[in-house]
Amino acid sequence: MQDPRYGGSVLPDSHPYLRRLTSSHVDRHGLQRRDEDWLESIWQQSDTHVLYVERGRALISTGEQAGDSGETGVPHLQLVPAEGPLPEEAVYLGEVPAEHSPLRPDASAIGHVVAVSLTDLSEAHGSSANAENVMTADLRAIGHVLPAVEAELLTYAAAVTTWHASSAFCSGCGGTTRVASSGWERTCTQCGTSHYPRTDPAVITAVIDAEDRLLLGSAQRWESSRFSTFAGFVEAGESLEDAVVREVQEEAGIVVERVEYAGSQPWPFPRSLMVGFFAHTSDTNASADDEEIREVRWFTRRELRDEVVSGAVTLPPRSAVSYALIAAWYGGTLPEPA
Repeated sequence: MQDPRYGGSVLPDSHPYLRRLTSSHVDRHGLQRRDEDWLESIWQQSDTHVLYVERGRALISTGEQAGDSGETGVPHLQLVPAEGPLPEEAVYLGEVPAEHSPLRPDASAIGHVVAVSLTDLSEAHGSSANAENVMTADLRAIGHVLPAVEAELLTYAAAVTTWHASSAFCSGCGGTTRVASSGWERTCTQCGTSHYPRTDPAVITAVIDAEDRLLLGSAQRWESSRFSTFAGFVEAGESLEDAVVREVQEEAGIVVERVEYAGSQPWPFPRSLMVGFFAHTSDTNASADDEEIREVRWFTRRELRDEVVSGAVTLPPRSAVSYALIAAWYGGTLPEPA
């Protein structure tokens, strides 16, 4: 008999926040990139651009001033033409078809994109790292305002370059590894084992009671005013749904009765996949575990609006799936501090 907790449905595609997180317009060329000389040939093409990253951060063009209004343009990734020899640990991210390429400041299409990791972004060749309208940022800070396809490219770049940085040696024999498959594989030079980027699944959950109130928690590692949904990594041998039930009970003392899938988001800090859910319950006796969570609170929509506007409550960043879950429950654009 099917467990009634798991009889959920996917959030409608029309929801703007989760649609942005789950849409893909990048062709990764997964078969072609395995060819030994393929990335070298892509590097030589005129429509190939380079995305330089430093520990998940990239150069962002903030746009130039628009006349006397003082408004700025839409932020964009700094993508520069590929020049010189192909870097040893370059990673092929994918090709953005012209019809999906956002309108960029130089009016160019994105084309093929290759990620190159640097220890200092000021070393980025051909970039404008020191320009007045350029800053460095990661997905937490900039993902929600970048064009969706550029946020997708930065997600890929952050995830796979972070994996390279920690995978120089084979986990089986300790031998050194070399890059293969256009940056998506490392092969041990000693035992021949192939290693691939790994993803750690984590559940993130908005808890809703029978009165349609939302339960949020404030984690010990945050400032006391910040509240968000509940999250935790999936344990070995555990299903996503079981992880939702366990995490909510551990962190908030609530017994979940039904789990509803909402959507997912890659979160490369360093290699997570955040799988979003709504957890429904009639249990209102919430209590913080005092280890990870300092406080839990039930909110009506009016209460959440008033607390956020007054500055008493701070919500997650817009680039996070937790923000999307809260916005879906709220039914529209979330309030901002006054």
